[in-house]
Amino acid sequence: MPNFDTTHDVESYNMVIGQRRAVESIELGLNMDSKQYNIFISGKTGTGKTGYIIRKIEEYAKKMTTPQDWCYVYNFENSNNPIAISLNTGNAVKFKEDMTFFIKYIMKEVPIYFDSENYENEKNSIIGKYETILLELSRGLNIESKKRGFSVKKTSTGEFIFIALKDNKELTDDEYDNLTDEERKAMENSINELRNISSEMFKQSNQVQKKLESELKHLDDKIAENIISEKIEELIANYGCSEKVTSYLNAVKKDVIKNISYFFEENENNEEVKNQRTSFLKRYEVNVLVDNSESEGAPVIFADSAAQGKVFGNIEYENKMGSLITDFTLIKPGYLHKANGGYIIIKAQQLLTQQSSWELLKKCINLENISINNSKYNIDVLPISTLSPEEIPLKIKVILIGSNYIYSALLNNDLEFEKIFKIKAEFDNEIEKDKNNITNLIGLLNYYINENNLKHIRRDGVKRLLQFSSRLAENKNNFSASMSNLFKIVDIANYYAKKDNSEIVEDKHVLAALKEQESMHGLVRKKILDMYKKKKYITELKGTRVGQINGLSVSDYGDCVIGQQHRITVSTFAGRNGIINIEREADMSGSIHSKGVMILAGFVGQLVGRDIPISFNANIVFEQLYSGIEGDSASAAELLALLSSLSEIPIKQSIAITGSVNQRGEIQPIGGVNDKIEGFFDICSLDGLDGTHGVIIPNTNVDDLVLKEAVLNAVEQGKFHIYSVSNICDCIQILFSDKEVNALSKELREDTLEYVKQKMMKTLRAYNNILKESKVN
Repeated sequence: MPNFDTTHDVESYNMVIGQRRAVESIELGLNMDSKQYNIFISGKTGTGKTGYIIRKIEEYAKKMTTPQDWCYVYNFENSNNPIAISLNTGNAVKFKEDMTFFIKYIMKEVPIYFDSENYENEKNSIIGKYETILLELSRGLNIESKKRGFSVKKTSTGEFIFIALKDNKELTDDEYDNLTDEERKAMENSINELRNISSEMFKQSNQVQKKLESELKHLDDKIAENIISEKIEELIANYGCSEKVTSYLNAVKKDVIKNISYFFEENENNEEVKNQRTSFLKRYEVNVLVDNSESEGAPVIFADSAAQGKVFGNIEYENKMGSLITDFTLIKPGYLHKANGGYIIIKAQQLLTQQSSWELLKKCINLENISINNSKYNIDVLPISTLSPEEIPLKIKVILIGSNYIYSALLNNDLEFEKIFKIKAEFDNEIEKDKNNITNLIGLLNYYINENNLKHIRRDGVKRLLQFSSRLAENKNNFSASMSNLFKIVDIANYYAKKDNSEIVEDKHVLAALKEQESMHGLVRKKILDMYKKKKYITELKGTRVGQINGLSVSDYGDCVIGQQHRITVSTFAGRNGIINIEREADMSGSIHSKGVMILAGFVGQLVGRDIPISFNANIVFEQLYSGIEGDSASAAELLALLSSLSEIPIKQSIAITGSVNQRGEIQPIGGVNDKIEGFFDICSLDGLDGTHGVIIPNTNVDDLVLKEAVLNAVEQGKFHIYSVSNICDCIQILFSDKEVNALSKELREDTLEYVKQKMMKTLRAYNNILKESKVN
């Protein structure tokens, strides 16, 4: 470690440590300007990858151009298809405010203009002109009627009635009855002529009325245009950054002129009229979807949810009179809208639990646009009105964060995945123990302490923390990349320092935190040790036994891993069935464990099968094992117990062994070596260590040793031993209790194995003789 007294003395560091490959992959992905080069970041949780990627991308994004703002506005041609418009960065909110001011301006100015004397004079002039024409048409009909001896009356429905006159008086019924047939016929002909004249006059009157309405409308439009033209031109000048915005503002102008009557003052006491007016004026609002006025560079969004509405936006509905209705102002943006032009970071596991979100995300990436739909309502309830908002162009870099398992599952099961996520940045679970990484790791402790207002840690305490990190990595040459576990110990150590009224976290506080961490998750361990102590698990930790050995296993309970001792016994006798794995026969053996047992037959066959026929039965069993077993880390123990049974050489019971073996007798590495050693150490300590106890491990696991202080002290005092071996001969020399074997311990390995072989052949010949005699009999 560098020279320092406390973590206060070191330079702060807040970057990822020892992940060069992942960092280079991320750099490549960020610099690839293509929709296909999205990034998948894999690795275990707690390595700091999420925090790093957010900081890294934010740093990278600041150098990029800030994207435009986006809004949804009313579509005057089809209200169900709102229009998406983009505005220069930071202009969306201003545009919304100016549009609101524009509508308020119109509402204020319209009554003034339309109540003016000039407007009334022009209006009355137009009306007077056309009323004169209508009076002339009416006078002409009256003249024609009088010529033919009729008067004209107009009904309430607009129809004309012609009444015959005699001496300028209406003809009575008696007078009509006294008319001759010729007079009646002449009267009917006159009425028909008048009807034709009135019909023509009616058509002309309608045309005149339409011209009157057209001129009045033209007058209103001219005044309305005078009111709004200047304001519209100002809006176009300020916000017409694209043809689309200009087109929208011209459509606003056209629609306002068309519906200028909505801007007159209405009876404020009429709620229905007020609501209608408010509902109508809503069409001129602007729904700001994305506002980048406060942004610096490209946006970086961390999606804390993968729900479809959260990621892609949604359309909200209002309940009015028991019916669901919506409009463009109720369109809500999603994470993709906010991240458009930049980066979005999503946890893969959350995304994949939302199948619709995953499929829609791939679609958006491929099509390079964002679409909002209200599909969730298809199941729940059918809304009164639906919207299909215009799609928004999408330019984005997607970063998924997940495990290697999720990456492999997507790679193997989703054909599109590899096409659009071409960059994989894999964070290692371990950090190489070198000077640079040690310095950075201590600097990271400084950063964490300062950020959380914690007490700084003394040098010895830091050393113990680094040892703990190596223990998490299960390798003395590496540190664990899981920073969250390290920071948890820092938090607890600070609690103990505060409890002691200490300004500095000392080594004893870190040690207390580590013990508390173990105790916190140690209930299962305590109960298992109690079972060993009460002899519910029967153990033999002294003396020697033929065909019996102590094997080691680990049990993972989620929050803790416990090493346990298992007594393995082998019985051999004359027969032709070979080696029988009792766990397999009882359906308690996993495939890897069964394979390990089968390898034993290969080793024994090669050892003695070339010299004599092999005919024996062997039963191998894990005593007091009531759950399944998997893995081959007990295969070396099983082989030694088998060799012991066949050679009748006893095995020391004070020593346990872990390691797998191949057909050539080479000892292969296993996992959980620290937990296995410490588990056996705790079991032996129950009755007291006498200097004979120990554990045999593969040579290749020596670098994985990061043991507790209690074990190290016992080893230094000669009370407990750890042996490393490379082949089965090494194991025999340590475990087998025989004067000849002990005498050969300093000789060549072949001599040791040859001695055991000769003892085995003696037993096998005896078994063969038994089988021959039973056959003769």
